[in-house]
Amino acid sequence: GDVVLKDLKLKAEALNSLQLPVTVKAGFVGTITLKVPWKSLGKEPVIVLIDRLFILAHPAPDGQTLKEEDREKLFEAKLQQIEAAETATLEATSRSSKGGPIPGGNSWLYNLISTIIGNLKVTISNVHIRYEDSVSNAGHPFASGFTLSKLAAVTVDEDGNETFDAGVALDKLRKSVELHMLAIYHDSDSNPWKLPKKWEDLNPGEWSEVVPFLY
Repeated sequence: GDVVLKDLKLKAEALNSLQLPVTVKAGFVGTITLKVPWKSLGKEPVIVLIDRLFILAHPAPDGQTLKEEDREKLFEAKLQQIEAAETATLEATSRSSKGGPIPGGNSWLYNLISTIIGNLKVTISNVHIRYEDSVSNAGHPFASGFTLSKLAAVTVDEDGNETFDAGVALDKLRKSVELHMLAIYHDSDSNPWKLPKKWEDLNPGEWSEVVPFLY
């Protein structure tokens, strides 16, 4: 019932579909653990544990300054958006012609998925997200970001006590979110971090040395 993934590198193009005004320069996840109670699915919560998350971002290049690599990533992102739109259209057309259920209906599978999502227990620890910008204000580069020791989110009842709600409605969901050691910083006239090698060439051990995670 457990799935453990270790030392993951975040692909920069993985976030392209979100159409953010920034580009991911580097990303690393130390450990992702999924605890799935298969024998009690829908009766016990699915637990997600993420430890050591680092994301380094910089401004998204405009059309005039795009490198060939960036053009390819942008093109791939557009293709993904088109494919997603086509798939959604085809599925909607198929359901309409067959008279099938519409997502959000009262089907058993939809209720099960809603119950799983609604009761999801998530813990994220040792987070550092950093944004470096040497373009917006020429001659005055800056860096901003935040660090977080721990974020924990659980489903709670009306009294704020942790609970498992088998009939939870996602639009009426109650979650308790707990933050530990959240810090925000802004460094003016701060040059981007420089390494003796490329970010994508760092091994897991070097990531832990380069990035000041919280412990």
